[in-house]
Amino acid sequence: MENTNHSSHSRHGDAESNIIKRVPMYEKLAGEMKEGEIDCEALPYGLHQLENENSFYSHSFAMSPRLVTNKGLIKVSGKNIDFVQVLQRN
Repeated sequence: MENTNHSSHSRHGDAESNIIKRVPMYEKLAGEMKEGEIDCEALPYGLHQLENENSFYSHSFAMSPRLVTNKGLIKVSGKNIDFVQVLQRN
């Protein structure tokens, strides 16, 4: 998404541009995990087979939603878990 804002506050009439880059939720989370010194990387959206599975929820929990939306996948290295999948309840 690009937003261009022309400002008349400049003395020389120069146009001022603002570019806003939307960062997907899972990429932002991966960045925060890296700041916490967790070795990880955000994988390209939809390319891993884990994201193509239909059952993203557990039947073990009563409050588990029936419909969820995949929001991305983060690969974790050097920990007891391999992936973090970001899901949104519908």
